Amino acid sequence: MIANMHLVVIGLNHKTAPVEVREKCAVSDGNLPKALATLNACHCVVECCILSTCNRTEIYAVTNTREDEDALVQFMSDYHEVERASFEDKLYRHHGHKAVEHLFRVAAGIDSMMVGENQIVNQIKNAFCVAGESDVTKALMNHLFQQALYVGKRARTETDISRGAFSVGYAAVELARSIFGELEGRSILILGAGKMSELTAKHMQSSGATSIAVSNRTFSRAEELACKLGGRAVEFDRFPEEMLHSDIVITSTGAPDAIVTRGMMKKITRERRRRPIFMIDIAVPRDIDPSAGELDGVFLYDIDDLDTLVQQSISGRKKEIERVRAIVAEEVQKFNVRLRTLEAVPLIKQIRDKYDHLRDAEWARTSSKLSHLSETDQEAIKVMMQSLINKISHDSLLKIKEYASNGDGLGKLEVAREIFGINDEPEVKK
Repeated sequence: MIANMHLVVIGLNHKTAPVEVREKCAVSDGNLPKALATLNACHCVVECCILSTCNRTEIYAVTNTREDEDALVQFMSDYHEVERASFEDKLYRHHGHKAVEHLFRVAAGIDSMMVGENQIVNQIKNAFCVAGESDVTKALMNHLFQQALYVGKRARTETDISRGAFSVGYAAVELARSIFGELEGRSILILGAGKMSELTAKHMQSSGATSIAVSNRTFSRAEELACKLGGRAVEFDRFPEEMLHSDIVITSTGAPDAIVTRGMMKKITRERRRRPIFMIDIAVPRDIDPSAGELDGVFLYDIDDLDTLVQQSISGRKKEIERVRAIVAEEVQKFNVRLRTLEAVPLIKQIRDKYDHLRDAEWARTSSKLSHLSETDQEAIKVMMQSLINKISHDSLLKIKEYASNGDGLGKLEVAREIFGINDEPEVKK
């Protein structure tokens, strides 16, 4: 039962691991159901959810004991086919209320590289929806993620944390300006038709960039995004040719390996006669071979290169961050009370089931003696019996809920189990 379960989050993010480590542990949207099924198959995992973005990969799980969390680390190693030694020292681990606090901070936008960014709420919602569709969440995880989404909403409606929020798109514009000056008349090539690419391109457009080409493995998606941006779609196998004429390249494809190699860029820069090309790789795993940035005329940035601009953004938002932290602390406290109340639910159900069994047994024993009564009268007796049970159990069940809501109430719940003769065994996956 919940009282015997252990809530944990294990993960790595932009604060603890560089992009070359994060990309090894990333889970694409398309692979998320398979990863969840594999994780849930672990004997010790009762519930789970995986949140994987360009800046973090986190496993949220309910396990039988705290010792079981080592299996989560092993899952990361086995599933991604990487040695534990290559990432284990970059992991953070939070348990119980600290795990709750961590997710709430993430949802509120104060644990993001881009403080206050809105995209993380949609990413959490998507991760939770996929986990629900994969049937790997139950009561605790459902409550946790629903509350996290509420916290994210509170943070953005009650504070200015997201007003003028720093974003990848804003950072890309600032970096591009450092190379080209103003962006009027500059041409853009987008590789990958995802939301991050769209938002970044829109920032470029608002800063003066005009010509936009979109290339994606699924051509219809390239056409769809190109239509939104007033640009044109390019067949994916023709994007190297398009790069010959582009000033700015934005990549975010979700490909497992680099799609832009050093050899490809060497040929392109030679044909461009070393005319500068600005490239921002916001994909994890990265789309562009990092060594391509060593070539003359290539100005390559990845998601981790935004750190300086991020720190400048954070320094100007300290007041709002403190307000959000207060909301998080309040909601963590509320959640913990609710969680403790949930611990009483299985016991209350067992008590009610026991009373129902006694009622049914008594009726079976005495109903034959009441055969002379009409069906209406017999039904009235049944209703009276149920009403009597409800009245007898009402105060005791309320008191059990009260015990559960108090931090020191677990011992009293054990006494209640003894009084009502309830045997409670932890839920262990077979």
